[in-house]
Amino acid sequence: MATAEVDGTVGAEAGPAALPDVPDLPDFWFELPPGFTEFDLTEDPEARMLRMAEAVDPLFAAATPLQKFSMVLSGEYALQTMIAAGAEHVSACLLRMPDGGLSQGTLSVLVERPETGPENQDRQGSARRTAVQWHEQHPDAEVALIMLPYGPSALCIRDQDLQLPGVLFGLDDPIPTTLRQVQVCVPLKSGPGAVLFVFMTEQLGYWDEYLKILGDILKSVSAERSGRHG
Repeated sequence: MATAEVDGTVGAEAGPAALPDVPDLPDFWFELPPGFTEFDLTEDPEARMLRMAEAVDPLFAAATPLQKFSMVLSGEYALQTMIAAGAEHVSACLLRMPDGGLSQGTLSVLVERPETGPENQDRQGSARRTAVQWHEQHPDAEVALIMLPYGPSALCIRDQDLQLPGVLFGLDDPIPTTLRQVQVCVPLKSGPGAVLFVFMTEQLGYWDEYLKILGDILKSVSAERSGRHG
């Protein structure tokens, strides 16, 4: 189990290995289940794509070279989109599902820290305002208030019909795809601001499995690192 942290910056540790001691400890922790791999957001994209290509090749041995190439490129495109949006943590999962199939998803975490605001914010009110805003922005989405062990949060689940740039795959026309996205806004205990979890996958046939995985991540959110299991 990997433990990730949020404090305006995000990092992660693999298994029981400890993070280096730093003077400014995070104030927000969560656990990544097995199968999730965190990306180094400062890594050179070309080196990352080469490494991903090496990883994809044996896992999808039956796929054509073009299909493997497309998978790597689409993954890098999604990663760059999240980095541009300000993500401080991005991890990808490649999971073997109960029916034997492999499935992919991406988790990103963004920190929203306003420069001013009350140190003891009304977290219930903040979550409620976010849920109302999401409902107005996405009337067809599933929007709700949820209670995590960490505290009240807003949730939004919606499908997006996207057109991926075909040039990424050597094609003239864009490629249509449907992406399911879950957003969970968690108001912070430590002052004004919130942490936004965003999980995305194209494999909608495994949605029930992903809901359980995402639920386990959200239930692990804590203000304390102590007690996190490796």
